[in-house]
Amino acid sequence: MTTENPNKEQIHARVTAAYGAVARAIGEVTQTAACCSAEPSTASDYTAEELASVPRGAYLGEGSGAPVRYANLEAGEVVVDLGAGAGMDSFLAANQVGPAGRVYAYDLTEEMLDRARCNATSGNYAQVTFARADIEQLPLGDGAVDAAISNCVINLAPDKAAVYREIFRVLRPGGRLSIADIVLRGRPEAIERFRQRVNPEDWCACVSGALEEQEYLSTMRRAGFTDIRLLAERPAQFQPDSEVAAVAVTLTARKPT
Repeated sequence: MTTENPNKEQIHARVTAAYGAVARAIGEVTQTAACCSAEPSTASDYTAEELASVPRGAYLGEGSGAPVRYANLEAGEVVVDLGAGAGMDSFLAANQVGPAGRVYAYDLTEEMLDRARCNATSGNYAQVTFARADIEQLPLGDGAVDAAISNCVINLAPDKAAVYREIFRVLRPGGRLSIADIVLRGRPEAIERFRQRVNPEDWCACVSGALEEQEYLSTMRRAGFTDIRLLAERPAQFQPDSEVAAVAVTLTARKPT
């Protein structure tokens, strides 16, 4: 039976409930599987050195890549992190931009923001600001940042095109992005069958709202991005079925000068 996709309010409610539960349940050194799952996992997209360089409570196991690794950040730059969670990528970015830089980190889930702020205090990250925001409507001015990062969050957004338009808007001319996210690969008819079976209750599995790969890339191009590159990929933890593959990809791109 075909199930209609949830609306924006339903999606936000499910995402904040799921990630709020993760934030409340996970101890400082406990890891959980990606994308809202409460199952433990020891797998990580980060190196031991990256994990050791941030506050212990920053890594909760969620994510589909290591976008900061490909962002080519420099000292003094301004960065926006879309869907910051407990701050893992925000702190990695802050390590690279240094005290003279700035990281604006946004998330929908208050419990995650509470954890992130606690981590920022314990790690003396005065250059990182955590705030609640819808990533389709970023509270930043035009051309305010040098780089944008995000890790397995845009697939959860109801309107991916709006997210990429916002990233484009807040980037300065010549600014760049490094995004880890989930895309789908398969025959068009198989992907359409999968979408017709999507259960709104499963939105936080990260594949229910994912776009087909070429559709995803086209969304970026329509927003204005150029020099789009796929730099890393691996199978996503959750797979739709035998006909459709969910792939965790890391993409970089630029806003033209």
